[in-house]
Amino acid sequence: MFRPAAAATLQTGEKAKMFWKRTSEAEGSYYVVNKKQHYPKRPKENEYFQINDLLLDLDDMFSKTVRPVEEEDDIRALKKWSRDYKREGIQGELHRLERTLEWSRLEAFNIRSGSSNSWRLGSHDIFSAALRAPSVAPLIDRSEGSTNILTTKTQPNTLHRICSKNGISHQIVNNDPLLLQWLKKQTQLSESEQISKKPRSLPLQFSAALKSQDSITSMRRLVSQLLSSDPSSISWLSTNDMSSDIRDACETLWKPDVLQTSYDLLVFLGNLDQRLLARGSHIGGPLCGFGLRLSAAVCKPSVTRKYHSIGSESGYWTECEQGLRDIHDSLETYLRHFSTTSSSTSIGLLDRQGLLKLLIGDADQGSTSLQESFRSLIISYLRTQGESKQGIMQTALSAYRIYIFLLGHLGARALLLYEKRASATIKNLLNEKQGEVGGQAEAIVTEALQTADNISVVAPSHDAVSTNLNMADCAMLDLEAIEKQGHPQR
Repeated sequence: MFRPAAAATLQTGEKAKMFWKRTSEAEGSYYVVNKKQHYPKRPKENEYFQINDLLLDLDDMFSKTVRPVEEEDDIRALKKWSRDYKREGIQGELHRLERTLEWSRLEAFNIRSGSSNSWRLGSHDIFSAALRAPSVAPLIDRSEGSTNILTTKTQPNTLHRICSKNGISHQIVNNDPLLLQWLKKQTQLSESEQISKKPRSLPLQFSAALKSQDSITSMRRLVSQLLSSDPSSISWLSTNDMSSDIRDACETLWKPDVLQTSYDLLVFLGNLDQRLLARGSHIGGPLCGFGLRLSAAVCKPSVTRKYHSIGSESGYWTECEQGLRDIHDSLETYLRHFSTTSSSTSIGLLDRQGLLKLLIGDADQGSTSLQESFRSLIISYLRTQGESKQGIMQTALSAYRIYIFLLGHLGARALLLYEKRASATIKNLLNEKQGEVGGQAEAIVTEALQTADNISVVAPSHDAVSTNLNMADCAMLDLEAIEKQGHPQR
C-alpha cells in the first residue's frame, strides 16, 4: 500500500513524508520513521552531449588545421573588429540625408495637399528672399505648434519658416544659388498644380482655414494668396460675414497686453484696406470696429478717425450693436491711457486735438462731421433704444459717461459747460426711455459731469463762456485751449 502512495506523491512533485501515521487497538495512533525516503535519481551514464568540432580541432594542437598564433593575427583582428570612425561618420551622414529626404517629401506633400495652406510658395516669396539681409536667425523653433502666438519681433526668420513648411532644409537656406533653384522649382510645381486643379476658394473653405492659423504672418499670407489667386473673392471678402470671420481670427491672435501684436494687426488691416480699396471695395464693418480698438490700444486717434470714417460710410455704427460696443471699448481704452504714466502711451498735442475731433467731430468740416462723431452716435442710441433693450441702453450710457471723463482729461472746459446745459435734455430722455432706471441714469450723468470738472487739466477761466455758443464754437475754443497746453513732458 505504501509504494503506490509514495509513487503518486513523487509524480505530483510533492516532497516524501518523513513520518508515517500508525493506528492500533492497544496503543491508538502513533508515528514511525519513514525508512524508504526517495532521493533525486542519478543520471544514466549513457547520456552524452555533443561538442563543436571546431573546439575539438583547437584542442588538438597537432592537427593540420590548427597553427600557432602570430603577430599578424592581432593586426588582422584589429582591422576587422576595431571601430572605423570615418566609415561611421559617412554612414551617419547618409542616414541624416535619408531622414532629410523623407522629411522634405512629407512637407512638400502636406503643403500641396492643402489648397488653403497659407505657407504655399508664391512669386513674391522669391522676391522677398532676394531682398533679405544677412541674418543669423536660427531655423524655426520645434515648438512651433504650441499655443504661444509669435510676434514680428520674437518669431524666427520668416524665410526659414517658409522654407521649413515647404520641405527646404536649412542647409539650402544658407546657400543662395541652391535656395533660388529650390524656390523656383517649388513655385513652378505649386502654380502648375493650381492651374491643373482650377481651385475655387469658397467662403466656407476660407473660413475654416482662418480658424487654423496660429500666427499673424500665416493669416496675412492666407488672405494675400486668396486675393492674388482668385480675383472673384473680392465680391464676398468684403461682406460682413467674411469680415467677421477675419476679425474673429485676428482677435484670437491679438494680445492686448503685448503692444507689438496691435501694431502688427494694424499693419495687416491697413494693407488689406489698400488692396480692397484699389478694387473698389472695403474691409467691412466688423474689421472697422476692430481697427477702432487696435488704434485705441496703440493710442493713435488719427487712425481711429480713419476706421471710424470707413465704418460710417457702410453704416456699421448705426446698424449693428457690435458697433456701439466697439465705440465703448475704444473710448475706455483711451481713458486708460490718461491714467498711466508710461511714456510709451503719453498723448501728445496733435493726438489730443485729434481725440477731441474724434469725440465731437471736426468743426472745420461743417455739421456733417459733428453728426458722425462718437458723441452723436451715442446720443442716437440713447434716443432710439427703448426699454426692451436695456443692455444697449446701459452700454450707450456708459460710453457717454466715458466721453464726459475724456473731455475733462483733455481740458475741454467749453464743451463741459455745453454738456451741462444739454444734460437736462439727456436726463429727460433717459427718464422717458428707462422708466424707473431713469433716476439712476440721471445720477450717473450728474456724477460724470462733476468728476470731469474736477479732473480737468485746465483751471476754470475768469472769463465767462457765452451760453449762446453752439457745439462747433465750443470745440474751437477747446482746441485753442489744448494748443496752449503745449506738448506733455515725455
